[in-house]
Amino acid sequence: MLAIDWGSSSFRAWHLNAAGDILAKLSTQKGILSFQGQGFADYLQAHCGPWLAQSTTVIMAGMVGSRNGWQEVPYLPCPAGAEDITAALTSLHSELHPNMQLVPGLQYAGHSGLMDVMRGEETQIIGALQLTEMNEALLCLPGTHSKWARVEYGSITAFSTFFSGELFALLTKHSSLAGVCDIQVHDEPAFLLGLEQAADIRGLSHLLFSPRAAVVTGQMRPQQAGSYLSGLIIGAEIQGARRALIEPGLLSADKPLLLVGSEVLTQRYQQALAFYQLPCRTISGEQAVLAGLYRLATGQ
Repeated sequence: MLAIDWGSSSFRAWHLNAAGDILAKLSTQKGILSFQGQGFADYLQAHCGPWLAQSTTVIMAGMVGSRNGWQEVPYLPCPAGAEDITAALTSLHSELHPNMQLVPGLQYAGHSGLMDVMRGEETQIIGALQLTEMNEALLCLPGTHSKWARVEYGSITAFSTFFSGELFALLTKHSSLAGVCDIQVHDEPAFLLGLEQAADIRGLSHLLFSPRAAVVTGQMRPQQAGSYLSGLIIGAEIQGARRALIEPGLLSADKPLLLVGSEVLTQRYQQALAFYQLPCRTISGEQAVLAGLYRLATGQ
């Protein structure tokens, strides 16, 4: 099998044997935004040609199935479990390989009735459940657009997206905060202060000005302001997710939140969750997406 996670900014592929063991793998920064809607087949052939020839199945998740990807696959409504997603796998029309399948994303209408969507995270969630042998859980997948999802009886029943990663990048690169926030150094006390201040009733729009004010008045150094801003944004995300998805008694030491992502992405979230006394268990994002792709392709 050839298993692929093709997102907006990255490409990851694994060549697996029938038991799901990794024979070879590849990771590049050629996400679907690099292709402007064309050239996918040529890229896959150039980088994974020998694996394609040896595989009976090719399964791909992520933004490759989006409107800007190789072939658009409709979103599947929640609730949806592994069996529902497997049934909705869509054949990719390509001469490159006779059996290429795209994983559908998910859509969910929240309490407001406005739609939320995900592509790729559903595969990580299925994989995380497989790795932990859980069928009820609350999960957090931090990233450019962080996802929080609730799973009941093995199905993803609700989720919320937070603009956290992209907001932090925009503010520290293209806003008035860019010149006052140094994001190269992590200052733990400043980060914890941001988490504490994130509960301010005046909201994030008010709080986002405070790093600039703190630096220009000499209250903070730029190295502190970057960590403080990170704490504000992550704290606001957790506060929102807690109000929307975390019911009293939902999380415990025996039933922790599943934090799914890379070590770099999850480390700061672990610290933030501990600050808010929310127990969590970390799962490798790579292991989760790989387990999810294998489960969806084989039913095992």
